[in-house]
Amino acid sequence: MKTRVAIIGCGMIADQHADQLRYLKGCELVAACDSDELMGLQLAERFRIPRVYTDAAEMLRAGGIDAVHITTPAQSHFSLGRMCLDAGCHVYLEKPFTVNSTEAEELLEMASNARLRVTVGHNLQFSPETLRFRQVVNEGFLGGPPVHVECIQCYSHDDPTYGKAVLADPTHWVRRLPGSLLQNLISHGVSKVAEFLDGNSPEILSFGFSSPYLVQHNCSDILDEVRVVLRDERGTTAFFLFTTQFGAASQELRLFGRAGTLVLDNTYRTVLRIRPSQHKSYLRYFLAPLTQAREQARNTLVSLRQFARKEFQMDYGMRKLMELFYTAIREGGPDPIPSAEILRTARIMDTIFDQVTARQAPTSIRLVDGIRGNDRLRS
Repeated sequence: MKTRVAIIGCGMIADQHADQLRYLKGCELVAACDSDELMGLQLAERFRIPRVYTDAAEMLRAGGIDAVHITTPAQSHFSLGRMCLDAGCHVYLEKPFTVNSTEAEELLEMASNARLRVTVGHNLQFSPETLRFRQVVNEGFLGGPPVHVECIQCYSHDDPTYGKAVLADPTHWVRRLPGSLLQNLISHGVSKVAEFLDGNSPEILSFGFSSPYLVQHNCSDILDEVRVVLRDERGTTAFFLFTTQFGAASQELRLFGRAGTLVLDNTYRTVLRIRPSQHKSYLRYFLAPLTQAREQARNTLVSLRQFARKEFQMDYGMRKLMELFYTAIREGGPDPIPSAEILRTARIMDTIFDQVTARQAPTSIRLVDGIRGNDRLRS
């Protein structure tokens, strides 16, 4: 029996969801909903969706839906998510999961009590290179838990379909989020860090400011630069950098362990394994570059194999996340992204926004209890 899926919110990101759902065996896209009927109709026509609605409650009352993808602005995620869970539907929420951690905790609790599945669209966590990266971690390359984590997330204001639209419109829904532009973007990077933190109350120190680009364009009311330092109860430290100022866009995650270092680069889809040199002479300066060259050659071969297997498309991570989500719905087993990790990400983001938007000297703030350590599904 196929899982019947609906989409609420038929804007640009809904196209990606509808497109990837076509490739999932056992899933059928049966309904589209948008307050603007024309938006729903255009999505339905292009993806052959049989039913179109302008009211989510009406769509849910009509029945015949098992799961809902919510791709609306973040301010509506909580109310729509709760409505779908009340109707007995599993829920896939685009990022950011909710506006704040209080809403996130309530949705996750509702889903748990109703024995329904809920996830968030952190698709970079399931890209081919990230899956390889996680496998190397699980195989023990680091020699234990990471000692330190570093994540770099870059963004450009030059994107005409999104970046320039946000800056040009003071009433844009992104700018009305509590964390403004940052809130709609940094959950990708924060979630990467949250996966490798442990304990209930990590300490956070954050600082944010407007880039020279925004100052020059009279948009200094928007913060687009943030630096965050974290430390969990186990003693693992982390640094998160979000910036719009790097000329070469970089999406990197680095894990430092006792036995080695791992570097994940989502921009170039590479995983680099670095072991401490055992050579005490000048030989290390000649062998280390050769070792890293071999690592990059291995990355090239892996990419070629994935390309040949048609696993190299831009939205592979989204498709893999959906695949794991619907497998969990049909067959049981763990969620692709543990609820504890979703909540940890939301709480870290709350703390960051509280600190950077206050425009005050950063202070160390402890998160509240109730989130567990790293228990992500290993795939």
